[in-house]
Amino acid sequence: MAAPGLRATLARELGFLARHPWEQALLLWFPAATLALILWLFSAGSPVGLPIAVVDEDHGSASRELVRRLSATRALAVAGQPASLDAAWPLVRAGSVYGVVHIPPDWERDGLRGAPQPVVLYDNAQFYLVAGIIGGDVRAAVASMAADKAVASEARFGDGFAQAAARLAAVQADLRTLFNPTLSYEAYLAGMLMPAVLHLFAVIAGVTALGREFRDRSVDAWLAAAGGSLPRALAGKLAPVLAAYLLLGLLLIVTLAGWRGWTPAGSLALWVAALALLMAASLALAILFVAATVNLRVALSLTGFYVATALAFSGATFPLSAMSEAARGWALLLPYTHYLPLQQGQWQGGASAAAWAAGVLPLLPFVAIPLALGLPLLLRATRQPERWGAR
Repeated sequence: MAAPGLRATLARELGFLARHPWEQALLLWFPAATLALILWLFSAGSPVGLPIAVVDEDHGSASRELVRRLSATRALAVAGQPASLDAAWPLVRAGSVYGVVHIPPDWERDGLRGAPQPVVLYDNAQFYLVAGIIGGDVRAAVASMAADKAVASEARFGDGFAQAAARLAAVQADLRTLFNPTLSYEAYLAGMLMPAVLHLFAVIAGVTALGREFRDRSVDAWLAAAGGSLPRALAGKLAPVLAAYLLLGLLLIVTLAGWRGWTPAGSLALWVAALALLMAASLALAILFVAATVNLRVALSLTGFYVATALAFSGATFPLSAMSEAARGWALLLPYTHYLPLQQGQWQGGASAAAWAAGVLPLLPFVAIPLALGLPLLLRATRQPERWGAR
């Protein structure tokens, strides 16, 4: 009888989705459109042409060369050259530029006299990522000019420019990027955002599918289709949700590790398994939220409170080690915090199967515990019709 009950529940759910286009959109089209939008937003890979203003109060050949070098960098675009700092501030406040480079008066002359003045960058740290990119490129442009000047000065003592550069070479740090060597923000930010969005939509879809039975007082009909078995009723109810989000998860992996041109450093099978486990945790949380509240509106509110914080507390944007004890404790209570290292390890890090298995262990309780708590509560709620109908 298990198979017929499961088939009947599944057919009932698919029939409901066929009659309600908005439910279809919530299940599949809205998350798919959101993932596509995120991918499109970060498709450039790295920010380019970030506008800055240059206030050149020296007006010498060296300052003009510095402006040229700033313009030649990939990330920067000199969008204006106001006559003074006072004239530059309105550009920053209006959002026309992200920073102002100030070349002081007599900059070239003082440099020749051995008393150089600094080139000052005023960056808008309200846009922290942009400020970091601008600061790095401005420093690189100024440093390249200083290095060229030092080599030219040393070359006057003979042996040519190559020997001068060798004599001036100091001990330097050799920075070698292990993962994401192209410094692509598509790989970094889109790679973090898309599974987090998938996790959030999966919980919302699971909560909506279960919660509407209690809202519409149709629990009896739902259970009757499953022959009175709650496990079969849940399996038939959530099977379309699980199938839809596993499909979206596979498309996400194909997009990142195929269509966009990156090659996974680890195992695709382990990555898929980790994503499937995150989707299972999403549906387990949906069961717990509905069972604990028996109210679709409140369960969705719990989803927003709990799941929507996942990215901020994942440790990808702000390190877990730097968080307060309370923030780190909350982060460890979120399944996405434990999923993201599994994904990054297989996508870019080349983590071993043993490391993956060790990383999976903290994620398993996010399936087991919500089910252990939620199933008895849900069974009790199905026997309390006086609690149904809340909106």
